[in-house]
Amino acid sequence: MKPLLLVSLLAASAALAQPAQAPEFARSAEFTLEGKGAIYSTDLPVEVYRGLERRDLGDLRVQNGAAEFVPHALVRPASSERKAAPSVTLPYFPLLGAPGRPVEDMTLRVERRPDGAVKAVVSTGERSAAPRRTVAYVLDASAATAALREMRFDWEPGSESTSLDLRIEASDDLRSWRSVGSGVLMHLRHGDAILERRSVQLSPTKANYFRVSWRGQDAWKLTGVTALPVDAVAESPRAWLRVQGTAGPKPGEYVFELPPSLPVDRLRFELPQENTVAASTLVAQPRAGGPERPITSVVLYRMEHRGQKLVNPDLEIGATAEPRWILRVDARGGGLGSGTPVLHAGYVPHRLVFVARGAPPFRAQFGNKDAVPAALAVQTLVPGYAAEKEIPALAARLGEVRTHEIVKPTAAEAARNYAGQIDEKKVWLWSALVLAVLVIVGMAFKLTRQLPAPGEPPKPRVPGEVR
Repeated sequence: MKPLLLVSLLAASAALAQPAQAPEFARSAEFTLEGKGAIYSTDLPVEVYRGLERRDLGDLRVQNGAAEFVPHALVRPASSERKAAPSVTLPYFPLLGAPGRPVEDMTLRVERRPDGAVKAVVSTGERSAAPRRTVAYVLDASAATAALREMRFDWEPGSESTSLDLRIEASDDLRSWRSVGSGVLMHLRHGDAILERRSVQLSPTKANYFRVSWRGQDAWKLTGVTALPVDAVAESPRAWLRVQGTAGPKPGEYVFELPPSLPVDRLRFELPQENTVAASTLVAQPRAGGPERPITSVVLYRMEHRGQKLVNPDLEIGATAEPRWILRVDARGGGLGSGTPVLHAGYVPHRLVFVARGAPPFRAQFGNKDAVPAALAVQTLVPGYAAEKEIPALAARLGEVRTHEIVKPTAAEAARNYAGQIDEKKVWLWSALVLAVLVIVGMAFKLTRQLPAPGEPPKPRVPGEVR
């Protein structure tokens, strides 16, 4: 127990006395900064992915002109982004009927004239001369290209306060109607205070026509209707890497080697010959001979028929970073013929964000599989960061990637370097601490030896001895 304690203390003192060693990297590229500011960002080019040696991008650093590492973060944009669709103004037509008569009893049609004008023709099924008034409105949404999720109404206030309980229905033929939303509109005034609500949420609906009706006998004069379509989903811009396939060890097998950290989520195969159809499976491997992970099964084709070129669409997969991809083609249909296919790998590049602390030039350093990840969360670098907002950073561009040889010192050189970098003050402090612990251990050992063994009487006290 005592030798183990001594060894542990000596090891701890040596470890704490050892200075931190900055990792060395095999590749670097210099930044060109646009503008003057504190935060810069750039999308990682494929040359950086080729030079990284960790799949988690943990061997990437940013260094200033004084060879100091500066804070950096890595952000991977979403594969798609939502964009707010512009509002649409809807034409509206009043339905006149007897007060209290259900709107379901009214039939109507919308006629479009050759000049583009629209006219609503309403029939109530009765010829009574009783007074009629507006009991509902029909909205023409045939020009909308997307489903609608909200409607906003403008009306003439009949008094200081208005409150209506609306029901909204949808139809494609003006005969059958289905409910898609309801809500309360109000414009209430009390002194100088106003409480207002002018919009109603809908279940996202794509329909040619909407019917708006309300409960009660009050007349309501509509002056305008604006609809909000559902947000459009746009694919994020992707970079594409072209990889020439090589024949695998088995017939109908083709191998593609990719950078190990490339976050691929789209695949496009370029077949070598026209009029080719082949059932295929795709698997990924971390290395040659390693375990296989199935990616997808697909029928690949490339044909020209009646002057029209037909190719299979891009394959969408979950983002994955694998260095080795294998395409296996079913040979029963003749395979791919002569030649080898080409893989176009699509990916959304990571965005590198860093703080320009210190003097330029700033460099990206990478290429060390033993480096410990040092990237921070982007919220740490960018105050008030939100995923739906653009990062307020200036642009930085990476130049040519340069390769450096990492020279590993011999054992003697490592010992000399270590001795030259030791902090002497820290060594003296830890040596004093270890010495004090050894003195305490020695005193405890001496006292333990003076104690009688179990069952033995106490040793006689020497005259004048203090215990």
